Amino acid sequence: MSTPLREAALAAIASRLMMSLPGTTIERARRAQVETDTETLPRLVVRGEEWEADTSQEPGQTHWTIGFSVSGFARGASDLAAEQALSALHAQTVAALASWTPDTAGLGDVVEQGAEFRLYDADESAKPAGEFVARFSLLAIGPSASLYAP
Repeated sequence: MSTPLREAALAAIASRLMMSLPGTTIERARRAQVETDTETLPRLVVRGEEWEADTSQEPGQTHWTIGFSVSGFARGASDLAAEQALSALHAQTVAALASWTPDTAGLGDVVEQGAEFRLYDADESAKPAGEFVARFSLLAIGPSASLYAP
């Protein structure tokens, strides 16, 4: 059986990040909170989010917009170093994904949608650390009524 388009997209995204950011832990669909005081950082978590279908673009084809987020976690020796580490990790993430087209048939370019940044308060983390959530989308095109990669 073929791979669902959504799964093909998320697997390609995680693979791209692993190749582009060596030394960074990459996870998918993690539900547990990242313990920035004890876990290996930097760390990225890829999560699938929105899924929108459009059947009006071309006969017999559905254009799906797949939304996903990448949460990044970093720490530093000081508050400033933690913020700088977050900025660098975000920049590397965007450089790896924005305008990239996965090799999987039916998947289009990745588009950056925006990001939110947050340094943790001292009572949330014993070490200076923070996170960002970057939002992206990509276009997937396939035969109408089929959610599988061609």
